Amino acid sequence: MTAPLVMDLVLARQMISGCGVEFANWQVVSSAKAAVSAAAGLDGPVALKSAAPDVVHKSDSGCVVLGVAGDEAVEKTYAEVTARAAAAGSATPERVLVETMTPGLAEIIIGLKRDETFGAVVLVGLGGIFTEVLEDFVLRLCPVTKPEALDMFKELRGFSVLAGARGKPHCDLDALARVAVSISRLGNDRDDILELDLNPVMAMEQGALAVDARVVLNGRGKHGAH
Repeated sequence: MTAPLVMDLVLARQMISGCGVEFANWQVVSSAKAAVSAAAGLDGPVALKSAAPDVVHKSDSGCVVLGVAGDEAVEKTYAEVTARAAAAGSATPERVLVETMTPGLAEIIIGLKRDETFGAVVLVGLGGIFTEVLEDFVLRLCPVTKPEALDMFKELRGFSVLAGARGKPHCDLDALARVAVSISRLGNDRDDILELDLNPVMAMEQGALAVDARVVLNGRGKHGAH
């Protein structure tokens, strides 16, 4: 039996982007100089995240730093992130993702799980740091239609956060539903995907942007491992 394989970050984002899901602007670099150059080409503050596939819990390992601004800060943060990735046992600690900071009205998780009995299942829920704390999510068999995806979001206990609670702006539910539909189709088409997480997807007044992605492959599907 082939062991599960974490898909390379760049390949994972390219695959998901190919399904119509938008990401915040990003670039993977392998040196402090390249990190500074990448950050300079993006608007405003950036996030630096380890792009090493063998660092699983990046936030817990201190390998995610948000709101970094200025060449000196980027260079220093690159050194810190790579050192922490190395301390976590990474074989490629020098790989770092530089990404535009994207403010949103809410953080959402949209993902896939492959159940041995039922097959691919799409998941939506409140994301970011609340994913494991609140456990507020809804599951459906893949693929789902846009109306079905909209219903999934409306079934969340925290739907009021998306619907403009306490006078706040409404999130673009259509955009979130489109992401869920795209991911569900991917789960239906790719039998080698064991897990896929977009966490978080930043829900905005207009549109939705994914800012993190993780894909786990079984390595033996019809599309093969990457």
